[in-house]
Amino acid sequence: MHRKTMRILDGMHRLKAAELRGDQSIEVVFFDGDEEDAFVAAVSSNARHGMPLSFDDRTAAATRILNSRPHWPDPTIAAVTGLDPRTVRALRGLLDVPDPQPTNLVPLQRPRPAAPPRYTGLPGKTPASRLSTPVHQVAQEFELEPRTVVDVLNRLRRGLREVPEVPYGAGPESPSVALPAPAAPAPRTPGDRPPLLGHTGLSDATEILLDRVCDELFATLTRRDQRLRARQYLRGLLGTPGRKSIRNIAASVDDPGIDQRLHHFISDSTWNWEPVRTALTRYVARTMEPEAWVIRPVLIPKAGQQAVAVSRRFCPTRGKAVNGQQAVGVLAASETASTPVSWRLQVPKDWVEDPHRRGRAGMPDDISAESLGECTAHALLHVLARTGGPDRPVVLDGRDMEHVQILRPLHAAEVPLLVRIPAAMPLQINDPALAGHRSHGPLTARRIVEVARFRRRPVDGPDPAVEKGHLITTVGVQWPAGSQHLHPGAEAPLRLIAVSPVGENVCEELWLTTLTTVPAATVLKLSRLVRRVDRDLDSVSQHVGIWDFSGRSFPGWHRHVTLASIANLVRLLARTDYRADLA
Repeated sequence: MHRKTMRILDGMHRLKAAELRGDQSIEVVFFDGDEEDAFVAAVSSNARHGMPLSFDDRTAAATRILNSRPHWPDPTIAAVTGLDPRTVRALRGLLDVPDPQPTNLVPLQRPRPAAPPRYTGLPGKTPASRLSTPVHQVAQEFELEPRTVVDVLNRLRRGLREVPEVPYGAGPESPSVALPAPAAPAPRTPGDRPPLLGHTGLSDATEILLDRVCDELFATLTRRDQRLRARQYLRGLLGTPGRKSIRNIAASVDDPGIDQRLHHFISDSTWNWEPVRTALTRYVARTMEPEAWVIRPVLIPKAGQQAVAVSRRFCPTRGKAVNGQQAVGVLAASETASTPVSWRLQVPKDWVEDPHRRGRAGMPDDISAESLGECTAHALLHVLARTGGPDRPVVLDGRDMEHVQILRPLHAAEVPLLVRIPAAMPLQINDPALAGHRSHGPLTARRIVEVARFRRRPVDGPDPAVEKGHLITTVGVQWPAGSQHLHPGAEAPLRLIAVSPVGENVCEELWLTTLTTVPAATVLKLSRLVRRVDRDLDSVSQHVGIWDFSGRSFPGWHRHVTLASIANLVRLLARTDYRADLA
């Protein structure tokens, strides 16, 4: 207890326990000191044996101590607050607190033993007669240091003079050269501080942001060594140049044996990536406020057949079959940025039915073969389960998928959906302006747009320049009677939106949506998030190496892409000025 203010610094739980027992008094230990001393004592006590402080609380405590005690070294403040010394150093730079000045200590003058007699030779003895004599006998006979005798005998064996041209201890025998006195070091400023991670070169603000994100997203990792490995891996993903393999990442960490430890952490450890993804999804939804979830299938080419879930697949961009992995990502997207929050790996049937490959890859027993459409639907439903339900629209390009397999479960979950469809998809007209065509039965999406070509309009919205030179056509539609897309008892109006160049009868894009009450310009703006995601996925691959995992481990693949997604989030958030968030 602080004697001056009678404020409890440590042991509040003991006081509460005494109150519950009905005690009338309790022993206390008084602390004598000023307010800042009391604050340091309270923070230090809590860091040792109190309830863990949040990262924001520890950062605030370190900020106060830096302002009140700028002369304290960073490791001292880190020990008091429970932060990493690198985080404290980053805070010092962001707060413009000067580095602590080194204390000018007078070196301790130790008494030196008296110098041994200067050696001038072995009088009365020839050099050859001394080469076979024990060193201690020669030293005792001539009252010399044993090391002097050893040096003399070595000189004789090398054919040199018995006595050097300069006295022992005076330096080399060659003429000495006067060296210029070293210049006094210039005072350092916070901006001169070297990067915290050596050659990885992460900025101070990125380090603080990384610590804050790690504290929140890795709270489910109960073991301290796992949280440490996660931070090391993220720093490597953010700072390692070139391919982000485990070996290259380990090379950026100054820790002997880290290669094997990181490999075990990714491929063979026991930590579950699903709670980390749940925390990531909620963190992104809260901090970035995305406009929609975008589902994006990704084909990852691989050189051989050994990586997990690799098979021959057709690559549209290359126009031929390649060895690769098929993954589906769910990304939080807005007009300015997007970042992945979850991934699902489509496992081919031949992998599922091969016990040897399943066992070698460490696949769970409940993994089953699924089509791309089923994989896409399951990937999204996992994300919606983490967020508590459909909280924002879902956008995807479904032209290359089996529509029944993806649209039926999403329709059943009442997901607000915007999906790009192929021109041949059958739909039923359900628009009062086209009442004469309702009895014609199902028509292809392309044919419906041709029937409604008189309804083409310029984009009507606050930013028509986004689609300058294009017209849109909107038509009310529904699933054909008895369609497999509908779950039992569910019928909902849909809207078909076509995008066409001005002066042409060709439809560039066809979109189907359940957002029937949202302005067409807003829906069209949401559809452009697919392009945003495609650009950003290339950036994610380049900057954090999300596709660089080449191991055979199924859990290892998921852990790598999860950590790479977190690294990409840190990279996005670091683009803005983070200094204001530390106030």
